[in-house]
Amino acid sequence: MKEDHNVKEALLKAGREEFLDKGFERASLRKICEKAGVTTGAVYFFFESKEDLFHQIVAGTVKQLDSLAKELTAEEFEGSSSSFASDQKLMEFLWNNRREVKLLLEKAEGTRYETFKNEIFSQMETNFSLFFQKYGNLKEDKNLTRVLVEMRMRGYMELIYGGYSLEEVLRLSELIGYYADGGFQSLLEKLAKAPQAKQNKKQDM
Repeated sequence: MKEDHNVKEALLKAGREEFLDKGFERASLRKICEKAGVTTGAVYFFFESKEDLFHQIVAGTVKQLDSLAKELTAEEFEGSSSSFASDQKLMEFLWNNRREVKLLLEKAEGTRYETFKNEIFSQMETNFSLFFQKYGNLKEDKNLTRVLVEMRMRGYMELIYGGYSLEEVLRLSELIGYYADGGFQSLLEKLAKAPQAKQNKKQDM
């Protein structure tokens, strides 16, 4: 039993390395088995297919990330947690699971997770829109929201894959949080004045 567990763990480790290097579609089961030190047929004792191997590598991360995202979003909307604290919790999780996150965002084409990146992007757009509504800006600017989400995503990627230590990631995410919070408040003020400015312009004409 213990031997079977060790073989499965070896396959998961070798699979993670191969998928990170080649992506799912170009990854070779033969090479994965060679790295794990088992015959090619052994993989089917533990996994239904190459896609099932990929799934078992990332499934735990997906489940935890979904739970964490819901928890942090609820806390922010209820005011029980600051955006800074939420960002740090999220960044710590992403950094600790950065290999699986990279698989999901960049290497998942051909798997059940190939739309994962788009789903995350859409969820972030929804959250941005809800925050705008919560703080008084009821008219949604979809182009603005899309750009803001893209900026946030790129920031996350830099923190995760920029070679920073976890300590530095947490320090930077806190500072970025202060910057983002101040920018968000200024943006709300600007958007609140925009309709009035347009109205005044019409009256002048």
